[in-house]
Amino acid sequence: MLRNSDKFCNFSSTVLSRLITQIKYPKMEQRWTDKIALITGANTGIGKYLVESLVNNGMKVVGIAPQVDKMKTLAEELKSKSGKLFPLQCDLSNQNDVMRVLEWVEKNLGTMDILINNAASNIDISLLSGELEDWKKMFDMNFLGLSYMTKEALKLMKKKGTDNGIIANINDASWLKAPINSDRPISPAYVASKFALNFLMESLRSELAQLESNIKVMSINLGLVETEMTAQWLKENPRLALKPKDVSDCILFALQSPDSVLIKEMVISPVRETM
Repeated sequence: MLRNSDKFCNFSSTVLSRLITQIKYPKMEQRWTDKIALITGANTGIGKYLVESLVNNGMKVVGIAPQVDKMKTLAEELKSKSGKLFPLQCDLSNQNDVMRVLEWVEKNLGTMDILINNAASNIDISLLSGELEDWKKMFDMNFLGLSYMTKEALKLMKKKGTDNGIIANINDASWLKAPINSDRPISPAYVASKFALNFLMESLRSELAQLESNIKVMSINLGLVETEMTAQWLKENPRLALKPKDVSDCILFALQSPDSVLIKEMVISPVRETM
C-alpha cells in the first residue's frame, strides 16, 4: 500500500515528466532546428545520447571520435529523424585531425553553433608510479586537444558572424575538491587535467566578455557516471552512478537557457555521492 508521501512523489514525477515533454523539447526544436553542433567523443555513452537528442530536435550534428563504426550505424538509425548526424574520424591529440574536421564543417555546413567537448581519457596512474608518456596522453586529450578544438571553433564562429554560440565542456566534479581518499576511479593526472580545463575556461569567459561577445562557455561537472571508462570498476565496486542519458538531459536543459542567461557551472552527481 502506498503511503501519502509515495503517492505525492509518484504524482510529482508524472507531472514533471509531462511538463518536460510539453514545454522543454518543443522549445528546443524551435531554437535549434537546422543549427550545427559538434560533439567530441560522440560514439558512446554521454556523447551518443547527446547526438540522439540533438538530432531528434532537428539539429545537424557532427560527431567525432577516433573510431566511427558505431556512429555510422547510429547515423543510419537516425535517418528518419528531423536532424542529421555526420560521423567524422578525429584524434583530438592530433592538430591536423582537428583542423581537417573544422575545414570540413566550414566547407559542408558553413559554421558551428554549439561545441560540446565531451571526449576524455583517464589512465590509472599517480605522479610516482606513472610514466611521463601516460601523463602526456591524458593532457593531450583532456586539455591541449580540447583547447585547440575550442580555439578553432571560436575562430570559425567569429568568421561566420555567430555571436550566440555555446561552448559546453563536460568536466569532472573531482576538481572541485582534492580527491584525497576518493572512492571513485580517478587518477591525479586526470584530476589535474580537469582542474587546468576549468581555469582555462574561466579565463576564456573573461576574454569573451571583454570582447562583448555573447558566446556562452559552460562547465558541466560530473560525479560518477556509467561509461566505458568506469564499467569494469563499477562491476567490481557496485554503487549508484549516473546514467549517460541523465547527464544528456541535464545538458539539454542548460543549452535551452535564454540568450541573456549563462549557466556557468552545473554539478551533477548521483545521490549520496560525497566525492
